[in-house]
Amino acid sequence: MNDSLQTRVDTLMKERKLDALLLVGTTQDHPSFYYLVKGQKMEGAILVWKRGGKKLLIGSDMERDNAAKTGLEFLPYSKVPLLKLMKQHAGNPAGLQVAKLMWALKKARVKGRMAIYGAIGLESAIGWLPKLKRECKAADIALVTEKSPVLQRAREIKTEAEIERIREAGVGTQAAFAAVRRKLASCSVKGRTLVTTKGKPLTIGDLKREVRMTLSKHGLVEAVPSIVAQGEESGVPHNAGTDSRKVVTGQPIIADIFPRGEHGYFFDMTRTFCPGKAPKKTKQIYADIKEATLMAFEAFEPGIEAYELHMRVARRLAEKGYETLHTHPGTQVGFCHTLGHGLGLEVHEEPFTRQTMPKVLEPGMVITIEPGVYYPEQKLGTRIEDVAVVRDGYLENLTSFPMELEVPLKD
Repeated sequence: MNDSLQTRVDTLMKERKLDALLLVGTTQDHPSFYYLVKGQKMEGAILVWKRGGKKLLIGSDMERDNAAKTGLEFLPYSKVPLLKLMKQHAGNPAGLQVAKLMWALKKARVKGRMAIYGAIGLESAIGWLPKLKRECKAADIALVTEKSPVLQRAREIKTEAEIERIREAGVGTQAAFAAVRRKLASCSVKGRTLVTTKGKPLTIGDLKREVRMTLSKHGLVEAVPSIVAQGEESGVPHNAGTDSRKVVTGQPIIADIFPRGEHGYFFDMTRTFCPGKAPKKTKQIYADIKEATLMAFEAFEPGIEAYELHMRVARRLAEKGYETLHTHPGTQVGFCHTLGHGLGLEVHEEPFTRQTMPKVLEPGMVITIEPGVYYPEQKLGTRIEDVAVVRDGYLENLTSFPMELEVPLKD
């Protein structure tokens, strides 16, 4: 983020005729909240963002140093009449929550159209949101449902600082792929099973441990466990792989690693490895997917919609005989997903390449390019995924790790 964050968000709010935003909860649990506080940890916080006016952050006194780094006006809970509100709403958690929020809105002098954000369990929110809506209406505040959330739109276009954070996360991610490839290459073969230098069968779990250790050395964490899957499991796009499964020769392994950096930004990358010699069909499919990946970068042009970029790749794969979503609607084999998605504070965010979500690719957006083909009954899955920044007239690839299928093994 940079100093233009407030101006950018206020401008987008004006375009959507929004007067205020209300954010509730713990900042790390909601990407848009985390975005507005510039990556600072605030538990149980309230943020009232008034367009062209007060940006009031309310939170724990213990987190005042974090709050000072947000650039927002901070009001610690010790300055909020919590005891009075708790007495007024004793035994009524929903009433207390609404009272706190209405106190904050009054403090910021909010009127007009307001959208609400946060990460709060439905089990509690369902109790107080209707009451909040009623009390807001009485205070001349209209809670609105956004068709296209303003903060989602703000986050779509990354600053150079944000792009650099994503690039940094990519360094450790690519190191993890190198570690997986080295681990495979260090093995010998007994029958068809890979055997480690310690004489034990190599398992999918062993490869996942290599990933975790490498990511940790680079200050990255798995918010969700990485995918490392072989055989029929590689033929289902998001099958994470069975840890106890022994790795064998001649079958592709899909490794999809998508860690988060300490700054909150994700990287997301996939490679397919085949230990030893790959069967002829596997090599042909991999060559087609590699071509499709490179084609996506070449097919980009200014003003293109994300879905059109997907379709250009899908049509090429369909010409080669693969099932796609437009030739075989609902297919679970072949190229059975879309080309990619946005990347940032979430591993999957706008812009998506779906037909139902048309979006022009604009400079500053960060997206993934990830064609894949899957045939679980043939114990075959292949995917390549790179991360790209939309620039003026081209896609900049943030991924430099080689696209090499076969991994030679020790004799």
